[in-house]
Amino acid sequence: MTWNSFTAWVETHRRHILDLIRIYLGVGLIIKGIFYLMNSTLIAPSVTPNWLTSIAPIVPYIHIVGGALLAVGLLTRLAAIVQMPIIFAALSFIHLPYMGQSMAAREDVEFSALVLFLLAVIALAGPGPFSLAERFGYKMDFAPKQFRTWSNAHPDLYLDAIRMYLGIGLFIKGLYIMNNQQEFGRLLENNNMPIGILSVAHYVIPAHLAGGAMLLLGFITRGAAMAQLPLLIGALFYVYMPRFASLELRQNIEFTALVLFLLSVLTVVGAGRYSVDHAVQRNYRLNHPEPTPLLS
Repeated sequence: MTWNSFTAWVETHRRHILDLIRIYLGVGLIIKGIFYLMNSTLIAPSVTPNWLTSIAPIVPYIHIVGGALLAVGLLTRLAAIVQMPIIFAALSFIHLPYMGQSMAAREDVEFSALVLFLLAVIALAGPGPFSLAERFGYKMDFAPKQFRTWSNAHPDLYLDAIRMYLGIGLFIKGLYIMNNQQEFGRLLENNNMPIGILSVAHYVIPAHLAGGAMLLLGFITRGAAMAQLPLLIGALFYVYMPRFASLELRQNIEFTALVLFLLSVLTVVGAGRYSVDHAVQRNYRLNHPEPTPLLS
């Protein structure tokens, strides 16, 4: 497959790629719900408001049922919207109060915020080609037909929104690590990391700062996303996975895996129309039109 044929394939399959994010998030919510069923005391600490503690017992079931609907693409927008108040409550009352205590606590906030953002994107984008709703002709979708038509024609805008969000998040993460290098160093200790991975870890700050800015602007998007992958793979397999049994690091594993998945998606799909890459390509095509084939 040539590069031109690959980019042409991407242009016609953006909705499919966006749908993979819906499926990933749905499966993740199912697993989260099952985990909470097995560890009900972790849903809402005792310091949370009474109203939040009172709804805690039904949270696992909302995650499982809503996650299943998201995964199969049935009542997709409704399933995403129902999850959002729960994630927002967890973000506001469980994670934010402890954000300044450690890098792990900060990543709990970042994870909840990213999931909340992705749910909002899915609530707008709706189901895609891999969904049951697509096969049913949107008969079970409450969104207006005109909006659904527009949304299906602009999947690159949703992917661009995810790209920009990740770019901002990586840039802020780079700033945080730069200002808390001792804490970051302690996180890398006693992990038996290979020398190659450990040496790469020292380039996290410039990689996150430069790569985050490039993703935000959509400049050399695939290269910027690809450059983050070794760092996240190293963090996932050599920092967090060895401590998998530690409950306080569970969300850090989930967060790192989610960001790794999203960056892998961006490595494939690249940038949409709101990017420097698109502007450069459009300008090139205007100044270098393809020659008209001669009639035989």
